[in-house]
Amino acid sequence: MLVDGDVVVYESAIINEYLNEKFSQFPLMPKELGKRSRARIWVDFCNSRLQAAGSDVVHGDDPEKARGRLREHLKTLDREMTGRTYIVEDFSLADITYIPFFTRQQRYGVAIDDSLPDLNRWMERLLARPAVKSTLEVN
Repeated sequence: MLVDGDVVVYESAIINEYLNEKFSQFPLMPKELGKRSRARIWVDFCNSRLQAAGSDVVHGDDPEKARGRLREHLKTLDREMTGRTYIVEDFSLADITYIPFFTRQQRYGVAIDDSLPDLNRWMERLLARPAVKSTLEVN
């Protein structure tokens, strides 16, 4: 949850967009409308498919079925990342949205490894970013 004065925002994707707009000197969404729409589509994919399937693995009635859906979603992402550095061109909120999932993949019983080479490279690239890496280090 984000509380900024009288503003209360409780959904992560909307919090990200709020912060992006509030601190516009550090833009994390593409300027071009089509690319910005594409970023939002991939944010939605993460939240409505990937995270939903992950939640069903942990909390649902049929974890194996959910794990199968999760694997299919990961294959989709692997195909999408072929030849790309970031999911929409430049580093954006769309990329940031996937970082929490990547850090919790073991919880969902999946591995993003060499069987998903393009997805794996993207994940490693994101997790190696200094701002991300510093939050993952154990003191």
